[in-house]
Order: sequence, then structure tokens, then C-alpha cells
Amino acid sequence: MEMVAAEEVNTIGINLTPPLHPLASSLHDSFLFSHCASCFSPLPPNPLHSSPLYCSPPCSTHHSPLHLSSAAHHLHHHPFHGQTSHLRLALLLLLQIKKHQPLKQYHRIHGLLTNRHKLLISTDDDELSTTIKTGARAMAAAIMMRDGAAVVDVESRYLLLEEAVLCMVLTNAVEVQDRFGRSVGVAVYDVSFSWINHSCSPNACYRFLPPESHGGGKRCLIRPASSDGCEKIDLSTNSELLTGSPEICGGPRIVVRSMKPIKKGEQVTIAYTDLLQSKELRQLDLWSKYRFTCCCHRCVAVPLTSVDQHLQEISAYNGRLSHDVGVESLTEYVDDAIDDYISSNDAESCCKKLEDALLNGFHYERLVIRLHPQHHLSLNCYTTLASAYKVRAMDENRLNALKMNRFSAAYSLLLALLTHRLFLSESSLIKSVSYYWVGAGEAVLNLARSLVPNSGSEVPSCKCSRCGLIDMFEANFDHGHCPNKVLDVSVEFLNCISDITRKVWKFLVCGNGYLEVVKDPVELRWLDTEKFVGSNGRDSEGIMERGELLGLSGHCLLYGGILANISGGHDSDLSCYVRQLVYDGDGKRGGS
Repeated sequence: MEMVAAEEVNTIGINLTPPLHPLASSLHDSFLFSHCASCFSPLPPNPLHSSPLYCSPPCSTHHSPLHLSSAAHHLHHHPFHGQTSHLRLALLLLLQIKKHQPLKQYHRIHGLLTNRHKLLISTDDDELSTTIKTGARAMAAAIMMRDGAAVVDVESRYLLLEEAVLCMVLTNAVEVQDRFGRSVGVAVYDVSFSWINHSCSPNACYRFLPPESHGGGKRCLIRPASSDGCEKIDLSTNSELLTGSPEICGGPRIVVRSMKPIKKGEQVTIAYTDLLQSKELRQLDLWSKYRFTCCCHRCVAVPLTSVDQHLQEISAYNGRLSHDVGVESLTEYVDDAIDDYISSNDAESCCKKLEDALLNGFHYERLVIRLHPQHHLSLNCYTTLASAYKVRAMDENRLNALKMNRFSAAYSLLLALLTHRLFLSESSLIKSVSYYWVGAGEAVLNLARSLVPNSGSEVPSCKCSRCGLIDMFEANFDHGHCPNKVLDVSVEFLNCISDITRKVWKFLVCGNGYLEVVKDPVELRWLDTEKFVGSNGRDSEGIMERGELLGLSGHCLLYGGILANISGGHDSDLSCYVRQLVYDGDGKRGGS
């Protein structure tokens, strides 16, 4: 199945759909006590006393009966290793399925393919297959407990329906992100979204609307493909398997937006995987999760596209990393360090583990594996280190807090600069890059504020005689943006911040053994990475003009905001957050 443009879309950054409600949604386990289970908004200081938690009586009234009817509250009684969010989501979807449908119809539910036959073709030792089977048993046990039946012989039952619905969730669910780019839960949408196929160079993206937002398109500019022998399904009813309103779970609404011009009848595509990975790793990820091999024009290009050629060279840095078993161990090491930090909030230990691996390499048997700075594992490390150093700054005295804020700003800035070059060659990276630049701008602003006590309300400087970022950020383009204009602004922005970035870099990285290896963050030049040597810490931190930091912060925030306007809209969480940082309480912008 596929979706195509119903008419010509000549610009980028316009809504292709009205706000779409999910068929069902569920928070991830780690956000059950911080976010509303119905609308996914952060909980107020005194949330309603219930399980799960809700931000308001309407959310509780709407969602709680569904939660109890679905048996999701019984899941913790059955052993299941991993996130239970997908299981809760599958149980909610089960409520919408008629009880006596012929089993032959379970290959498609709500008009969505379950792909059960593909996901379970592997042996019992396959991780995905095992997850599906154990998850289906946990769901069946929860349903039996809900119905007051004894949980017996669940291990030997033939759980076709439970497996099919869980497979549908794993195939079609998307990660719901908050304004910081964190995945807070999962949701499944009807065919108008779920029929949009994957591409590694997509022409569309999607955004989630905050509960109070009324944004989104007024009409749908995409439609199902009418040819290719596709099975015809009435979108007004989705499927005869529906038993009630498709908006069973309020939940986070989604809007699809254009990222490239799209011709009438051209297929609309989004990304299912991390586009900053090499072709080989993307294909591996797509096969392990969805059981298909991507044949988009980026993946079949001969020779490789410039961005994939670069990513392949990064993966092969210091040996064929993507084929080396040692890299699997390194990936596990990095993931464990990040998971430990998220679960225990031990920021100091996390920093030591990640920076040791980045600086000295990862020792596996007789090999020393070193990651290229633009390798996707390195980028994950930089993201976590920026957060961890920010957390550490909150618990230190003023002098040490300043150091922690310097390192946090440096990692944030490095992450944005490293991905910016890739974005210039592959525009579909716009959503990720917008988060990185806003994060860099905020981190540099926090540093500038920490230089002087009681300056927490100071705003970044947005005055610049060389660029017109503030004007473009403030403009509300109801009819989209010209792709060439965005590229021109991107190049102009980097030229504008290059000098000031080089000036502040030594101040930011002084005393950090890994960061000091970076010779020029703008041109992405490193010292010989085979001869990493930590700093002796004797270099002077120097004196940094706060005005330069505030100016750099303003540029990063505005540029990230412009990209956020395109990928998410003027009313998106990220765009609103940038305006909050850029403008003071009187509505005046920084430096005006």
C-alpha cells in the first residue's frame, strides 16, 4: 500500500494532512509517572491520584475506562522483559476488534498489514520472534485475569489474534516525541498515515501537535494510490474490523508535512529509521524491525550518494567496523552506559565511560576500536554527554558548574556542526538538525548566564548585520518555503558563525581530554585520532566575552527555529520554545 500526492506540492514546510488522531497510544514505561497517559502532556505538580496518572478530569474520564477494559493494568503480573508500552497499545487495539472474525482476516487489521507471517518466519532464537511470542502470552494472561479466569496453559495456547495485533503494532507504531526530541511513547494511526511508505531520502516528515494546539492542514493533500493492484479499502471506515470510533484513545495528534517538492501522483514517503546511519546499518535496522529491504533511490544509487559515501567511509574507519563483532560489543557498551544514566541519573559515571571509549578507543580482545567523530554511535555519545554535563552543573559549586556548562555547550555545538554538513547534502535530515541547533543555542545561552550570577533571564543576542535569520524566523510562510532559499540561508548561517565559533571553542573545551582533540569544529578537523592524548589541564581557560556567547546562542537558536518552522510549523513545540528563549518577558527580542 502507498500514499501519493493528491495535487502538486511545489514548496516545503506545508501540512499535507489535517491533524490525525491515533487508533491507540501508550506511554513508555519511564514516562508513566511524569506524563499524562491520555494526552501525553507533562503532568502538573498535583496530578490526579489514579493509575495511570492523568493531567485533568477529562483525560481521566476518557482514557481510564479504556485502560481498565483493555486489561493493561494486569500486565505486570506476567513476566515480560522489555518495554510494556507496545503490549498496552496492542491491548487497546484489541478492544476494537470483533470477537468472532474469521482468522483468515488477521493478516490485515484496521486496514493495516500485521506482517505476522514475515515477523515470525525466523527461528525461536530470533530476538524479534521471541519478543512477539512472549508478548502475546503476557497479553493473553492479562486478558484472562481481567475476565476472572484462571491463568492456566497460557504457554501452550495458540495465540494467533494476540500475535497478529502485536505484530501490527510493531510494524505500524511510531515513536511519539516531545519538544526535546525525546521518545515518550508509541501510537498507531489509521491508513491515512500508516500507509505512507519508508524512504531513506523521504519527501515528507511528521510532527506531533501539543494537546492545546489547533494547528494542521484544513484538507488532506495525500491519497491512497489508485493503481498497482492495491486492495481497495474504504478510508471512511478503515476496515470492517472496526467496532467503534477510530479515535478510541484521544492521544497525540499527528500532522504530515512536506520536506521536498512533490509532484501530483508521486509517492509520499517518510523515514522509519535513523538516516544518519550508513546504508548497510539502515538496511540492517529495517530488516530486523520490519522485514523489508529498502530500494529507495538513495539505497540503489550507483555510485553511492555523496552522503552515503561519507557515512560508509566513517563506518569503515580503522577497519570494517560494521562487520566487526567488536563493534557490536562497543554498541552494547555505549547503550548500557546511556541506559544506566537514564535509569539512575549517575551523570558522572556516564561521562567517564563514554569519554573513555571516545578518547582511548574500545578494547575488544586484541583490537582497539576507535569511532569516527561522525559515526552514529559518536553522535549518540555527544547527545548524552551534553545532557549529562548539564545535569552535573546543577550539583556543583559555581566554579565547577561553569566547567560542566562549558563541556555541555561544546558537545551540543559539536553535535550540531557535525550533522550540519550532512544536512546540506541530504535535506531530509532537517528535523534532527533543528533539534541539534536549538540544543546548541540553549546550551551556549546557559553558559553565558552562568558566567554572571543572577543573570538567568538574560536573552540571546539576535542582532546581526551579516544575516537575516531573525526576519526569516519571524516570517510565517503560510504557503511553504523555497528549497533553494533554505539552502542559501544554511550556507549563510554557517559562514556567519564560523569566526565566532573558532574564537569560543578553546574556552569551551579547556580541560576536557576528548574535546581538546578537536582542532577546528567548523571545518571538522581533528588531531591524529590514532594518537589521542588527554590534556594536562594547564592551559588557561582565558576570558570569554559574554557578548560573543550570547551572539552565538542567538544565531543557533534562530537557525534551529527556522528549520523547526519548516519541519514542524510555526506553532510546533520546538518553534514555540525557541521564541520563549529568544524573546524576553516584554516581547522584545534579544539585542534589540
